[in-house]
Amino acid sequence: MRNRPIVLLIALVVLSGAPAWAPSAVEHHAQVTSQQKASTTRLLLRAPDRAYSLSREPLADYDLHLPSNWQSRQPLRVLVALHGMGDTGEDFVRPLLPRAEEHGWAVLAPTIAYRDYRDPSMVRKDGENLPRLKALLDTLPARYGIQFQPEVLLFGFSRGSQEAHRFSFMYPEATLGVAGMSAGSYTLPLSSVVRQGAVAALKYPFGIQDVDAICGRSFNSEAAQKVKYWVAVGGRDTKVEDVPRQWDQYLGNNRVERAQSFVGALKSFGAQAQYALFPEAVHEVTESMRRGAVDFLVSVERQHATGSPIASAVR
Repeated sequence: MRNRPIVLLIALVVLSGAPAWAPSAVEHHAQVTSQQKASTTRLLLRAPDRAYSLSREPLADYDLHLPSNWQSRQPLRVLVALHGMGDTGEDFVRPLLPRAEEHGWAVLAPTIAYRDYRDPSMVRKDGENLPRLKALLDTLPARYGIQFQPEVLLFGFSRGSQEAHRFSFMYPEATLGVAGMSAGSYTLPLSSVVRQGAVAALKYPFGIQDVDAICGRSFNSEAAQKVKYWVAVGGRDTKVEDVPRQWDQYLGNNRVERAQSFVGALKSFGAQAQYALFPEAVHEVTESMRRGAVDFLVSVERQHATGSPIASAVR
């Protein structure tokens, strides 16, 4: 019998009032049978030394899954999985783990309490989670004593798909590729648009004109053009009432139109972007969508390592 892959679930115990976090205790739990071994490591994080601080407090609620033989696979590539409204990182990531294991990826799955996605002011406020996600990624090596690759892959659905591409605009030099599915709104890689002969600023979350107010750094267009995007949507995910009206003038009035418009905007901006339509899907992540997303991210990582072409979405 083959050995079962070793998966490490890393959970946080968060104490109120601490501005940042560092590891202080490790507990090991293992079960061994005559034919196979399965182990789980749980890291308990407590208040750090005062010398260890960040300008943004890292996200505190997350699961981190490591592949089997992770010790010999370092530095590990991190796949960040961002769930939709009302979901959790733990539940969202579960079907993704076998493919992540296959490709030797660590999977970071935060659970985020999103605000009202229909209110642009709340979407803008949710932008504060992205510097916290970046802070979490930056602390992982010191927290767990594991080496990680500096660039991440992102996989998101619905509300999580929105935050995945927005993260890539804030931190493009830390992003290899984004596979986003069924977003209800998008941030355009533009600082302004012309409407009725007049130039109108595109402030976040509509555009990147003032993204520095969210993440503390200006938009790096040169780095953002190097990020690779796969934008997917279900062909039956067209309910107008399911998406906020404020984006209609920029993207269209349903998720299919908006995905197409966003891909067009990315290409015009100079980034590589693919559009994938899954005709029978509604607002869901089907197995074929998940497979297409992972295949795309694998090809992005392969191109980064070897220069080989990125696989095209055939839809």
